[in-house]
Amino acid sequence: MKKLIIPIIAFAILTFSSCSIMKDLGLKPSNLETVLALKNILDSSTFKALKTLKNVNDDGITGALPKEIGTVLRTLRTVGYGDEVDQVTKSIGNVSKLMLTESEGIVSDAIKELKFTDAVAVVLGGEDAATSVLKRAMYDTVKKRYSSSIEQELGKTDALKYWPIATSAYNIFAKDKVNNSLSDFLAERSVDAVFLAMGKQEASIRTDYKSLGNSVVTKVFDYYTKKQK
Repeated sequence: MKKLIIPIIAFAILTFSSCSIMKDLGLKPSNLETVLALKNILDSSTFKALKTLKNVNDDGITGALPKEIGTVLRTLRTVGYGDEVDQVTKSIGNVSKLMLTESEGIVSDAIKELKFTDAVAVVLGGEDAATSVLKRAMYDTVKKRYSSSIEQELGKTDALKYWPIATSAYNIFAKDKVNNSLSDFLAERSVDAVFLAMGKQEASIRTDYKSLGNSVVTKVFDYYTKKQK
């Protein structure tokens, strides 16, 4: 009888373990699913962030730029370049709107190229963990594409000619120096604004990820949220 009991117990344990393993295999997201979930969240964050930036004001992303740009342009005006300031201001407004239009494509391309070395850690990370990974990995690449597009647009005017005059005068007394390259200055500030807005949107999405209506996102975050608890 004892000989029969042991195999039965062993069989029961094995069956229970197998069912548990099969159940876990059915629920646990694969690495590919985890990566796809993060990229879906980043795509959604990008769309929502750019929509927010477009609503800042009629000048588009210039509304998110630091006060230095206004100060630099006022400096240009004080040294006798009033008409040129108007031209530069108009150019910056035009290029800002252009960048907001092109931003979704630029950032979406960067998201497609993004490699997550530890996707699970990013899911379990901070409220803007995925955005931070993207920013670290792609900042220079995205900025370069921004700068190239901006320089091409600004090259249609004399804005690139007058900006260094203003920054040279401004930088004499300024504690925080401003880049003499207008295209680089705008690219850096534009990319910073986009990533900042994306981080805020990611944090918001993480608190209500089911609202995206994406089955992969729901599966991944349901599993790891429960696991974390």
